[in-house]
Amino acid sequence: MLSDYHMHCKPYSPDARDSMADMAKGALRRGMTHICVTNHIENCTQSPEFPDQFPPFDDWAALWRDFSAVREKYLGRLDVRLGAEVGAPHYLPEEGRRIYARPELDFVIGSVHNLRRARDFYYLNYPEDFENFRPAVEQYLDEYIELSRSGMCDALGHIGYMQKYMARQGKGFDLMLFEDRLRTLFKACVERGVGIEINTAALSDALGEFLPQPSVVKLYRDMGGEIVTVGSDSHRAEDAGKGIREGFELLRTCGFRYVCLYKAHKPEFVKI
Repeated sequence: MLSDYHMHCKPYSPDARDSMADMAKGALRRGMTHICVTNHIENCTQSPEFPDQFPPFDDWAALWRDFSAVREKYLGRLDVRLGAEVGAPHYLPEEGRRIYARPELDFVIGSVHNLRRARDFYYLNYPEDFENFRPAVEQYLDEYIELSRSGMCDALGHIGYMQKYMARQGKGFDLMLFEDRLRTLFKACVERGVGIEINTAALSDALGEFLPQPSVVKLYRDMGGEIVTVGSDSHRAEDAGKGIREGFELLRTCGFRYVCLYKAHKPEFVKI
């Protein structure tokens, strides 16, 4: 059993290259048995100052048609489910709740890609745009704490997201420097039944590491965290399922016995 619960496809994610059918084919080729397609929905992070943010998404009918066709095509060979990666739904709670309640979705990843009324971490220059480094990371983790309590997501995506782009510019830091806030975050996750994601995309990037880093994953487990998914965050068919085997091995190393799948926002614990 190998599950990739974070992948994007065109035309629904603006930064994706391949279709949903191609992503499913790529995942199957890499040995996946379960996938969840989680396209970007950035409706809650729109800011007129930064028009380069992804446009709002609302083409649910087309998305459902594509998903239904792919699910039918791979029936019996690959378990295909539909989710979404929603950017900071708590920034615009009414819209965040509307998205979470969509009947099409089995699973919602809540991710913080940018601070409030700020540009996506992807676009920043480090350290020039990150001079107030510690307060910015503290604010970033505070947003995850609020998100974990919001009831608008099932799992938190790629905690430490900016580390990937800092590494490309030769910069880095240890997220465990913020252990006090991580403990507050994981306490909220355990109390609210919110999981975390092991994101494998940066393994083959400059960072060469999971997000969150293994020491943070171990902290979550030590604090009683049990709900966890693994996702490649792939945008190309050739990357679907990439790093998932390594992610499962990390879970075992950290003491997890199960990985989660989702149906109608309910975690299904599968032994690994």
